[in-house]
Amino acid sequence: MRLLHVILYGLKQINGERTSASVYHLLKGKRSSQTLQDGTIYHLSFLFGVYKKLDRQIYDEQINVLLTENWIKQIQENTYILTNAGEEELKHHQFPKHLHGLQYGELGEWIWKRLALLVQTVSHLQERSSFLPVQQELEVTAWVKRFLLAFPYSREQLRDMLYRESEGILLQVTEQEATVFVLRLTGAERIGYTKMQLAQFLRIDAFHVHLLFLGAVHFIVKEITKQQGTYPLLEMILPAADIRNVLSISTQKTYMHWKQGKSMDEIAAIRGLKRNTIEDHIVEIAMNEPDFPIDSFLPQETIETVKEAISRMQTRKLRVLKQHLGEEINYFAIRLVLAALGGAYEA
Repeated sequence: MRLLHVILYGLKQINGERTSASVYHLLKGKRSSQTLQDGTIYHLSFLFGVYKKLDRQIYDEQINVLLTENWIKQIQENTYILTNAGEEELKHHQFPKHLHGLQYGELGEWIWKRLALLVQTVSHLQERSSFLPVQQELEVTAWVKRFLLAFPYSREQLRDMLYRESEGILLQVTEQEATVFVLRLTGAERIGYTKMQLAQFLRIDAFHVHLLFLGAVHFIVKEITKQQGTYPLLEMILPAADIRNVLSISTQKTYMHWKQGKSMDEIAAIRGLKRNTIEDHIVEIAMNEPDFPIDSFLPQETIETVKEAISRMQTRKLRVLKQHLGEEINYFAIRLVLAALGGAYEA
């Protein structure tokens, strides 16, 4: 799987209902209300932030390649749908099973940095040799120092626990994912492979290597979180869950005011924001809070009317739904109901 196929899949999911920029922002991990909402509505949250360094020029070049290959066709400016050839091309590619950027991405980055440096440090301590840390971030190096000073067992016990728990958890992912993860680690006797080196070694695309690596990391976070007590050492390495929050920072502030009983207009006045922005925040909250009471903002009759329209027309396209529902129901109502339906709604 190449970056090309990831973009192609994103365009397939949005199906001409958003511009291609929406897929770009999603891959970059842009924490805007619109991007987070698109991720949920179009079942693309698992790709959130999987390529944070993606350059827009490179992305646009990939779109042009897709057009040249006749895998997509343009229906409006910067808006595309897949051709039959594009649909067929996607059948030959699958994403790593446990990949989920929105749910595990941030915690995954942290646990990898900590684990990579801890493995390197323990390895060199065994050899009593000096080394240049693979992780230079002060927060990571400081954490590893604190961890080693506070660890209640011997270095040999730490080494054995690291090996046993890492092996146990990696036996549950694919052989390719485990290989990519292990070969990226640096020890006293071996420098970790780069993604390009792994691509050559495995004879696959470098971006495929990147996705396999993320798939392994995300599974580790998922497994540690759900199987508490099974991996005590890895649990100690996993950062506190509050490092990750699926809501954008601005939305968190709006949510706080709403919990205090303030209306949208009051929140807009307090925060010096437009009402439309507060509406965006409410929609984002509804996407991520399963029990969020949207009937606090909409009459139950309106909610049922919008649900019926979505079910009958089988579309998430706001413009189409709005034309059908008429002037009595505004865009905010439609977006809020769509958000509440979230992942449970199928196109």
